[in-house]
Amino acid sequence: MTDNINVVPETAEDESADSSNFIGYIDQLEDLVVQAKGSPFSNRCSIEREDLLVLVANLRESLPEEIRQARWVLSQANKLLEEARREATNIISQAESRMAKMIDEHEITRQASARATQTVTAANQQAEQIRDGVLYYCHQCLDEVEDRLATVLVQIQKDKQELSAG
Repeated sequence: MTDNINVVPETAEDESADSSNFIGYIDQLEDLVVQAKGSPFSNRCSIEREDLLVLVANLRESLPEEIRQARWVLSQANKLLEEARREATNIISQAESRMAKMIDEHEITRQASARATQTVTAANQQAEQIRDGVLYYCHQCLDEVEDRLATVLVQIQKDKQELSAG
């Protein structure tokens, strides 16, 4: 059965031949199992050990370049994924920081606005009290001036009557 098996690739210098031979080796392995002598009343079969070992060796020889490439691709994909995760974490962190700052600024603005409203309200109340106090004081002063003027007027009328009588 060893006459069906290609032990050495047709062109040793062409590395792509190894990868294309890999499929051929799998086909040969399948043929070896299909053509194996079966045991009666079971699914067992008998395969020549040497033929199987040669195919396994050929598979190993043609597989490493593809495995190395696959591992490199997987490694690069994992690096890109990790970099993307770090970048996403960084973006989320920056967004959370900015959001917290905006919330703080909003809270500060809200507090400042509330404080300004309280200050304006207190100032208006104080101004109203001062205005009321000034009006009361002016009213008292005018009442006092009126009383003095009335007293002076009465005195003038008395003095005028005395001059006329006199």
